[in-house]
Amino acid sequence: MTWLILAVTVWGGTLSGSDNSPAPASIVVATTRGQIEVSVAMERGHPALSVPRLSQLLPVTAEVVDGWGVVEFAEQPFRFLLDASLFVFQGRVFPLVGGAYVSRDTLHVPLQWLAEYLPRVFSEAYRYDPYAGRFEEARLAPVAPPVTQPRLSYRSPRAGSAAARNGFKMHHTVVVDAGHGGTDPGNPGRFLPRGVQEKHITLALAKELQDELHKRGVDVVMTRSGDTLISLRDRARMCRDDCSAFVSIHVNSLNPTPGYENISGLETYFLSAARTREAARVAAMENDAVRYETDAVLEEDDPLAFIVKDLYRNEYLRESALLAEVIQEHGARVHPGRDRGVSQAILSVLSHAERPAVLVEAGFATNRQDARFLTSATQRQQFAEAVAQGIVAYLRRYEEKVLAGNVP
Repeated sequence: MTWLILAVTVWGGTLSGSDNSPAPASIVVATTRGQIEVSVAMERGHPALSVPRLSQLLPVTAEVVDGWGVVEFAEQPFRFLLDASLFVFQGRVFPLVGGAYVSRDTLHVPLQWLAEYLPRVFSEAYRYDPYAGRFEEARLAPVAPPVTQPRLSYRSPRAGSAAARNGFKMHHTVVVDAGHGGTDPGNPGRFLPRGVQEKHITLALAKELQDELHKRGVDVVMTRSGDTLISLRDRARMCRDDCSAFVSIHVNSLNPTPGYENISGLETYFLSAARTREAARVAAMENDAVRYETDAVLEEDDPLAFIVKDLYRNEYLRESALLAEVIQEHGARVHPGRDRGVSQAILSVLSHAERPAVLVEAGFATNRQDARFLTSATQRQQFAEAVAQGIVAYLRRYEEKVLAGNVP
């Protein structure tokens, strides 16, 4: 079974608040240059340390830039989003129990980061003794080996199965999400046949994608197989431990403006802050589906707070970007419209994913050519086949990294 896990660890023990032991009032920092006692601040509810105080003995520097605390330890950069319980290292996001913050013009970093994370990165250079409350330098010079991930267990496909015939060495399950449904029709479809709405096209395409993936030995879980409404947060939650990826299918559309009927093409999204006005428009359009959910819990309006909160559940942005790229590459080969590339946006349906997740805008219902493409059974099947090939290409690349022990 494939588990696409990027080894984001929520640490236990006294520092992470997993038991009732109090945080130390201070810790000792010891190096070949001497030792100092560093007070532990608790003003934000979690133990934190003054960076200037640490810099008296440790190879640490810091600056605050645009809401981020950029901390270099032994020339390795760690980026803390201020007042958010996370930091970024080597392109990956790691959650913390409490975040970095500025108090009285002084940057404070979580004790958890120094005591539990740094000894793992600089394993040959530093160690932390939680019983003595002592962070100390080892005899070797500081080094920063790459962060390696543990070997992931997996289940091989049966001999002679479709998966084995297609070259898979691991078992895969993909959740395919047909966008909208039930009381949520999606966009009405300017050039779709009378009575046909986005929810009908997405379901047809999702079923065809299911068939194509089955042919290639990939198991599929459908978020819906009929005209039913599934909440945005429940869709991606179907992709958990027994899942390799989440793919949500949608149809794009535009409000009437001069030339809007000429806009066409395929675009694939992954979850991150929108970088373009068009990405923000698509996010607003797709996220509007929450109004059909009578029990919906509205997310925060602040986009930054929204994405920070969801980074706890979705640590797979890099893998999601790779999945989006290969799906876009393969799908664009058969799509009659423009290759609109890969984009990123804060999409609610992806924000609850715990595996690599993408949203495919399969064309514009406000473009005649795209509408004919999406309503043609033959062309839609060709598109589903191309998307399936993209998913398979991604899964094979992932297998290579897992089996080589190089999961990014």
